[in-house]
Amino acid sequence: MMLRVSRLLVLAVLLNPLAWVGEANAIDASVAAMLERVQPAVVSIRTASSGIFRSEMLEDPNVRRVLGLPDNVLIVQMGATATGSGVIVDQQNGYIVTSRHLVADADDVSVTLADGRVFPAARVGEDVPTDLAVVKIDASNLSALKWGNSSELKVGDFVAAVGSPFGLTQTATSGIVSGLGRSGLGADEYQDYIQTDAAINPGNSGGALVSASGDLIGIARGIPATSEASTGIGFAIPSDIAVQIVRELIAHGEYRRGWLGLSVTTVAGAQDGGTARTQGLLVNELACNSAAERQGVRLGDVILALDGRTFSTDAAFRNAISLLPANARITLDIRRGSKSQKLHVTLADSADRSHLAAGQVSVTLEFPPTSGSPACAPTGPVLVEVAAGSAAYSIGLRAGDYLTAINGEPPVSSDQVRSVLESTEGSASIDILRAGTAYRLELE
Repeated sequence: MMLRVSRLLVLAVLLNPLAWVGEANAIDASVAAMLERVQPAVVSIRTASSGIFRSEMLEDPNVRRVLGLPDNVLIVQMGATATGSGVIVDQQNGYIVTSRHLVADADDVSVTLADGRVFPAARVGEDVPTDLAVVKIDASNLSALKWGNSSELKVGDFVAAVGSPFGLTQTATSGIVSGLGRSGLGADEYQDYIQTDAAINPGNSGGALVSASGDLIGIARGIPATSEASTGIGFAIPSDIAVQIVRELIAHGEYRRGWLGLSVTTVAGAQDGGTARTQGLLVNELACNSAAERQGVRLGDVILALDGRTFSTDAAFRNAISLLPANARITLDIRRGSKSQKLHVTLADSADRSHLAAGQVSVTLEFPPTSGSPACAPTGPVLVEVAAGSAAYSIGLRAGDYLTAINGEPPVSSDQVRSVLESTEGSASIDILRAGTAYRLELE
């Protein structure tokens, strides 16, 4: 049947090639009409600063090559201007979403609309983990984009990017969704990017990534390319994430996140057929006096689910936590040894992180904490010296670390520690306490 259909299609093209030309023209016309609606809502943002800052444009390797600038030298500018993009998301009140790094240190921010009008902009709020910011202008007759649903995107969907790359205002590029849930790029604390082959260059940051219908499904994130090989790869913050942040920035000037106080790594097992599958997330770091530690989470626990939702990667779990507000109540399904249990945890305010950690840095053997988990009580031996190049140093142990457990049990002697480090058979774990955070080091 498929062969017959293919022959019919080929025959139709041979008999009436103009029909296909007409269809292509219709598609082009629909894209053009969509962009006519989108472009008035995308603005160019210009900032002036009297301080010292890094230039996004000068970090692009292609720009460095054209200007003859060295690759491995940090280039900063003093008292210079920068340009980027923004998207009007509230036409009545003049709210514009853009990139935080563009406006954070600026002394003056101005917005140029698609019709050429220029307005001074006031900063409303900023969010460091997502690099999002909101500014406001007092203007009439504005156009705004409607937020789309990025969770419905699929690889291969058509997208278009609109912004001001290299200061070229109202530039539109098109492509497809190349990937979803991208992380590990080292740009922001929160990473769950849309990847696209629609050209996104320096100056596009803060601009719009829109669907075929013109809905705003992402905010362009100008991650500097590390080499020419990355040309053709762009990233955007999904609209489902951006809209949450933007609404809070407009309402409160900040996004007050909840803080759990732990770090996890993926634990993989094997199915009957030998295919690896995720078996949970191992708690390998635990901040002392954090919400997690105070409410029952222990180093070495395996998190199976958060509010019934499972996660295949540590990045996905971290992103889910970072979007929860302070004082949010969550339920963690964990496995501790051979037993499973549920822990109900109330998140702390992320603003308390530095205060809580600082209170633990000066803990000594003479004044141990009176409460808390064993991992956070410095009752084990302390490493006075760790020679560079030694087995202990190579796995991450440092002078001043407290050894709180070996394979889940309290250490009993220096010979035991030495034998674990020198053993080449099987796997082992060493729990340490360092500057208010408990860590688990896995030895393979």
